[in-house]
Amino acid sequence: MDRFLRAGIAAALLASAGLAVAGEAEPAWLTRAKAEPARVEVRGDTLYYTGNFSKASTKAFDAAVAAVAPGQLTRLVVSSGGGDTIEGRHVGRWVHRRGLVVEVDAICFSSCADYVFPAGRARVIRADAWVGWHGNERQFAVLAARHGVPLVDELRRFVPSNTPAAQADAFVREFSESLATTGKDEADFYAELGLDDAFAVCAVGDALEQRFGFTGRKGWGFSVEDMVQLGLANTVYLGSGRYEKDSAGFKRYLAQISAEDCRQLLQTPTPSPEHGTPTR
Repeated sequence: MDRFLRAGIAAALLASAGLAVAGEAEPAWLTRAKAEPARVEVRGDTLYYTGNFSKASTKAFDAAVAAVAPGQLTRLVVSSGGGDTIEGRHVGRWVHRRGLVVEVDAICFSSCADYVFPAGRARVIRADAWVGWHGNERQFAVLAARHGVPLVDELRRFVPSNTPAAQADAFVREFSESLATTGKDEADFYAELGLDDAFAVCAVGDALEQRFGFTGRKGWGFSVEDMVQLGLANTVYLGSGRYEKDSAGFKRYLAQISAEDCRQLLQTPTPSPEHGTPTR
């Protein structure tokens, strides 16, 4: 696959989203959460992970935990803006198999929220920290169903309109083949956790803007009670008030939806006229 196609797939999949507000300096906590490679340390009974998910970050992670004995660690403290989905699941599986508590320091967004936060035997969100979703690998199938088109036609929407036909076809073909493999791995991951992935995929696309009017938000989030309803049991917030009303990060970056909203959004609607089969 040439550089263009690799870049296209990387962009269409779940790389960490840009979270800084235009015209403002990037806050220090976000800079740390996007570090490449991630900083991974073992201190006492705690594993600290600060930065993105990538192949380089996985090398740092594997090196840091190589000598960890079973039962040595009790929790993972994480601050991450997300990154590569495969590498996120690598960390998530390790956390799940070790039975760690996941504690969010500042941010857990995108692949962190999809794969690491759910993997904990319990989940802690520090005061003003936030956990946000904006889709997972199943999102493309969800969007295709909403639009009433085959998956390959949905994937074609991610190809710039001026792309030569042969190159566009190659992108769609290889994107589809890649998703067949990574999508199965994602489904196996959630099955291992015993979770439905609704929380990670339900509000993808224009659902937030069209149904809830949250234009400009970076993703969606849930109250603690709604997270529990969606399978994320044993979740607590350490701030002084209700998580969705107290956390500065939640209020600034996330659209709040309920567990009921989430389930309803995953019911396949009748395709609207403007969502016909895409053409080039």
